[in-house]
Amino acid sequence: MKPRVLILYYTFTNQTRRIAEAMSEVLGELDCDVEECTIEFIDQWYRLELPDKPKLLRTIMSLLPAQLRGKTGAICVPEEVLKRDYDLICIGSPTWWFYPAMPIVSFLESPGARQLLKNKRFAVFAVCRAIWWHNLRQVKKMAQKQGGTFVDGAAFCFDGGYIRSELSFISYLKNDADLGRFWGFKIYKFGVSDEGIAMAKEFARELGSRLLGTVSRFSSSAIPAQPHEEHSHAGVRETAI
Repeated sequence: MKPRVLILYYTFTNQTRRIAEAMSEVLGELDCDVEECTIEFIDQWYRLELPDKPKLLRTIMSLLPAQLRGKTGAICVPEEVLKRDYDLICIGSPTWWFYPAMPIVSFLESPGARQLLKNKRFAVFAVCRAIWWHNLRQVKKMAQKQGGTFVDGAAFCFDGGYIRSELSFISYLKNDADLGRFWGFKIYKFGVSDEGIAMAKEFARELGSRLLGTVSRFSSSAIPAQPHEEHSHAGVRETAI
């Protein structure tokens, strides 16, 4: 029987979806039964749409206090997904102000998270502009609290570092496109680079190979207090030590 893998994620600007699709492609090639599922953020108080409608930036800033306090909002995950049995669950979390996006926190604090994760192995991938470690570690901790067993984690970063990627982000919100320049500054193409996508595929290949038993078994080692990492500007790997 093929190993069953769920890739569960939230996405706003489609960057986490790009990583999820890259991982799904590789896991499928390894003969895993892969299912992708998006967590829908349906909270009417925080309606996020692209491109930038008149109230979008105001909405994003109004979400900031709740996001930093770890508050939750209304989400939707198909009930049939929560009831299925998976050999591995990959959780994809965008980084909002250094921490997991509110929809991810909302799911991981829900009864559905325990239904899905109890006694299951899970991996975490964070998508970020630059600062990823609070996001990845908090998702890991919350999923473990719901009964899951952590096996590995990785982060995939945007080009441009923190400042230039912020300009790219604002430009993308306003135009839903990459314009090359913003406020007179040359900016990077918004989102995860092709190199980052390639690293995501390699991460998935290693997860799939472990799942199929072709390399050493999964490790449930904790993420270290200080990052022990292998990285480029495109991606960061938290290695098990």
